[in-house]
Parts: sequence; structure tokens; C-alpha cells
Amino acid sequence: MKKTIVFMSIGLAGLTLKADGSQGEKTRAEPLPAPSFTITLGGRDACVIPHTWNRARADGGTIDVQTPSPSTLTVAMTGTPAADSFLGCTSTATQTFQLVQEFEIACSDPSITRVILTLDSTLVGYVRSMRNAGAYVRLASASVSPASFTGPPLALDHPPLCASGTEGRLCNQHLPPVQGPPMPLGRYTLVANFVLDTIATGVCNAHAAADFSPDTSLPADWVRVRDPFQGASKKSFGFTLTVSAGPASGSPSSAAVPHPAAVRRTIFVPDMPDTAHPVGSNPKNGKRFAE
Repeated sequence: MKKTIVFMSIGLAGLTLKADGSQGEKTRAEPLPAPSFTITLGGRDACVIPHTWNRARADGGTIDVQTPSPSTLTVAMTGTPAADSFLGCTSTATQTFQLVQEFEIACSDPSITRVILTLDSTLVGYVRSMRNAGAYVRLASASVSPASFTGPPLALDHPPLCASGTEGRLCNQHLPPVQGPPMPLGRYTLVANFVLDTIATGVCNAHAAADFSPDTSLPADWVRVRDPFQGASKKSFGFTLTVSAGPASGSPSSAAVPHPAAVRRTIFVPDMPDTAHPVGSNPKNGKRFAE
């Protein structure tokens, strides 16, 4: 009887160890972090070319390239050309923006070799004119292409904008984002072009302005009392581009993936004779129980 009690105690102790071990060592499969992409800026060729004739001006004229987050590249082109008539002579002002920006895309997961790029853009500002004059957005376009093959897989082009005579137009264009096919990691080139143009002619009081800059303001003698859009918020003025990198479909994401540490632990139950069968014990000697 005493023998039976001893074996029963050993069996219960083994089960207790198993239960305690399973509670103490129980691990949960946690998801691995999603792969992250990094855009690193490379060489750049950026220029703003102003051209004025007679009574005209080209203010501002900036190209700003930033990486606000590791996987995002932004470009802002801003400027304000304006022309005013001068004793019957024609006045013109033009600003031409050109950017060629190289960049490289890498991924934190070495098993990932492809990336999806998205190109987004906005064009915000106004064109206005008075009498025999005109203001135009001649060109606002961009393309992104990898260095490994020719032809831009991502490209967008805003429609031209103009105001002539006594006319004004406030522009707030946001084209649908362009998303490319899966492309290889590595080097890419962003090409962007932006052209603003104004002209004014006549004896007097003809003028035009194309304002796409949040920072510039025309002198008081260049602004007429009835000019439209005076006092308009210029916070978002300019031609802006955003390139963002993301995972291609089928790439590992934040879905739950078992971590190598999340393995099953086995508990060894001591040998017990067939005469004692506590609940949960194994009558076969040396049997391992898997959690």
C-alpha cells in the first residue's frame, strides 16, 4: 500500500512539473516586423531659369528636395513670374524649372528584391491677367525610371492652365496617384519639369501673374484693386511631387510568423509501474509529453 502511495505521489509530482513548466515556458508566436524600405538621395541636377523682358519680374524660383520619412521622397517647385505693360512695349517673364534627382532604394529584409513605387502630385496656385495680357502654366510633368532599363514606368503630366484678357483662375489640381509594377531594388532617377509664363502688352495697365509660391508677394504697384485672389491662402502653393516605396504583393508583411524561439517544450514523466495509473499519466515507461 505504501509503495502504491509513493508511486502515486511521484506521478502527481511529474504532472505538476509538466503543468508548471507548460505555464512558465509557454510562448506566443509574435509577428515579425514588416519589411521597411529606405530611399537614399544620390546625385542631383537642379536649376531654375528665369527670363524677363522689359517691365517684368521672376520672383522666388526654388526647388526643394526632401526625404520626410525613410521610404518617401518629396519635391517642391515654387515661383512667381509677372509681366506689366510698358509704354506700348511687350513685357514677358518666364520661369523654367528642371530637376534630375538620382536615388537608391534598399529594403531591411535581404530576401525582398522588388518594390512598388507610387508617384503623387499636386499643382496649386493661380494665373490671372488684365486687358491685353496672359498667364500660363506651360508644363508640369514628372517621371520615375530605374537605372536598369529605359522608358519611365511611372509618369504624370498636369494639363496646361491659362488666363488671358481680364481673367483669373485659381488652380488646385491633384492627379490620381500613379503606381508602377513591381520593380527591382536599386538606383532610380526622378525627372521633373515645370514652366510658368506671363506676357503683357499695350499702352498701359495690362499685366499678368502666375503665382505658384507660398513665400513671394508682388509689390503694391503691381497689384490692381480688382485683381482676383488677393489675400488667398498661399500655404500649399507650388508644384509638389511625392515618391513612396512599399512592398510588392506577396512580400512578407506584418502577418504572424512563428519566431524561432517559439518552439514546443517537452516534459519527461518518470517511470511508473502498470499498477498505478494516475489521471493523465502514461503507462509506457519513459514517454515524453509534448505541449
